[in-house]
Amino acid sequence: MIHSDLYSLLLRLLSGGLLGLGSACLAGHFGWRAAERMPGESRWPHCLFCLERLNLDEMIPILGWILRKRAFLFPCPCGARRRQGTQPLIEFLGFALGAGVAALAPWSASLVPLAIGLGLLPAIALIDIHFGVIPDGLNMLVAVCGFLWLAMGGGNLAFGLVTAGLLLGLGLFLALIYSRWRGREMLGLGDVKFFAAAGLWLQMQTAPWFLAVAGITGVATAYLWKRAGGGKELPFGPALCLALAACIFYRICMA
Repeated sequence: MIHSDLYSLLLRLLSGGLLGLGSACLAGHFGWRAAERMPGESRWPHCLFCLERLNLDEMIPILGWILRKRAFLFPCPCGARRRQGTQPLIEFLGFALGAGVAALAPWSASLVPLAIGLGLLPAIALIDIHFGVIPDGLNMLVAVCGFLWLAMGGGNLAFGLVTAGLLLGLGLFLALIYSRWRGREMLGLGDVKFFAAAGLWLQMQTAPWFLAVAGITGVATAYLWKRAGGGKELPFGPALCLALAACIFYRICMA
């Protein structure tokens, strides 16, 4: 009986981890390309240094990095640059989030969009740090996963849609009205779209906690960003992703 329960737990952890890993891998490759792509260029991921298109084997989660020469230096596919650790970091974080939620959530079909949605968050955070944008495609995927999770029994779909609308309105107010009053951009449009997508995951009772955690984390991030010599534009995506992940795990634990 004990062995059966252990095998079941390991299967859940592996299943959730692989879903988060696959989601993070694709979001990292294609989201990174979407952020740095110039108009008219291909959407297919390619090496940032030699500009060669990535082969499918180079985009296999984890193995796409480990099977390269000098893998632990995290080289780019052509080997022209090394210590390019962002993509493997995205993938490891995606696996951890997927496995973590699988350990806490009941075993059901709703675990699929839940683990996939969480796997998108590391890519969003790190892409925003590097480029100062959140790709529209990733925001859309977060929203779709949240909608599917609710539709499969993760929460009340009507309340989720209302919360998404309220957060969208708040985001537009901060981006268009409050920013003009302050004379500087307080929230980017990518962040506004993330607000709306996050609302589907939050419901009414956890939305204030999301805003509080995002605000506190944003202040801490701003301090570290300035200490590290970052630019004037502070990436808010990492704070938003951390706040959303924390609220999702809180909801799962309290369910």
